[in-house]
Amino acid sequence: MNRGSNRLRYSKSRQQKARESCFNMEYELTIRQQETLDKFGARIADIRKPDWDDHYLTKWLVARNFDLAKSEEMLRNSMKYREKMRVDDMMEEFDEPEVLQKYLVGGMCGYDKDGLPIRIEPFGDLDMKGIMRSVKKSDLEKVAIKNCEMLMKECKYQSKLKEKRIDGFTLIFDMANFSRKMLWKPGLNVYMHNAEILQNNYPEMQKRMFIINSPKLFPILWKIAQPILSEESKKKIKVLDKNYKEELLKYIDEDQLPAYLGGTMTGPDGDPKCSHKICHGGDVPKAYYIDESTQTKSMDKASVAPGNELKIECEVASPGSVLSWRFKTEDKDIGFGVNLKADGEAKDRELLPTARVDSHILEQDGILVCEKAGKYYLIFDNSYSWTSSKKLYYTIDVFADDDGFDLETDPVTG
Repeated sequence: MNRGSNRLRYSKSRQQKARESCFNMEYELTIRQQETLDKFGARIADIRKPDWDDHYLTKWLVARNFDLAKSEEMLRNSMKYREKMRVDDMMEEFDEPEVLQKYLVGGMCGYDKDGLPIRIEPFGDLDMKGIMRSVKKSDLEKVAIKNCEMLMKECKYQSKLKEKRIDGFTLIFDMANFSRKMLWKPGLNVYMHNAEILQNNYPEMQKRMFIINSPKLFPILWKIAQPILSEESKKKIKVLDKNYKEELLKYIDEDQLPAYLGGTMTGPDGDPKCSHKICHGGDVPKAYYIDESTQTKSMDKASVAPGNELKIECEVASPGSVLSWRFKTEDKDIGFGVNLKADGEAKDRELLPTARVDSHILEQDGILVCEKAGKYYLIFDNSYSWTSSKKLYYTIDVFADDDGFDLETDPVTG
């Protein structure tokens, strides 16, 4: 395979370890890792796109520590995910709810000294409970994807402008005003889930992350976040002390950093927070909360007794059909999963492992493209509770592949 100018530099010393510096846009590979890269390119040749050069493929290898099988699985899963989510059309088709535009914190603001776009997230001002009471789970997931796509678009623009490769961003994670309410588990679960989207579908995109104004409770949050962070991601995180402004200015010019963080950039009328670019959140007005009585009025209802589970059978006649669901519960959570008994198969097959979901906080929704005909079972599990029944509201539909169903919803997610 002739890669010409796309071929990466690599070390001739077998002892030299592969590394990507947070301050260097190029990779240095050992001979063994270059061989792995060559094999990787051959294995994904059937899906490889013209602009996937060696640098791009190396990012997937780095994300899985140069494990060839895991890297291939990660890339192929990402392609399936993009197809289900219709990522390529999302920027034009997805109408972001007003409450997220006004209260979901974060935004792009300026560029660092390497030309990387900067994203600033005032996490301590996030009212996750209010947001989750105002939108669907799929809305939050789509916004996470949209933000990543916007960052990629900005990187391509900067690459042309600076005439060098720019394919990542710098994140400033501001924890000022952080309080115990931010440790609300359902909210953290959703936030971490969206963070995993970045790791699993946009590898090596976050080049460095500065955490500022970390509270005394930070070790607890760090412990919660560690399981989803790869070793490479952890290396790129710097927790700065109270002199963070001086440290940020080592990497970011004053005119590219908002004034409230130590720079000179301001918004209209001298706004030091640059609120025209960065959403600073705040308490979500209750007027945005979804009216649950209206929301559940047209849904089917059921009660799942303590120690029991409810299995709802859906007959799928033809492969390619789409199974769609929405559900929520009152007061407490419930377990949810999907099994299949395919035509000609003796045993049920687990498609979506049963796991507890915060359906009492946030309406759960998802779809499954049915690869086989057969009986699909949606499982609502209350076996872990021996005292409380669960009141369930749900809507389940099956769309045949010729029904013209538009796959503009999110994929299977628990």
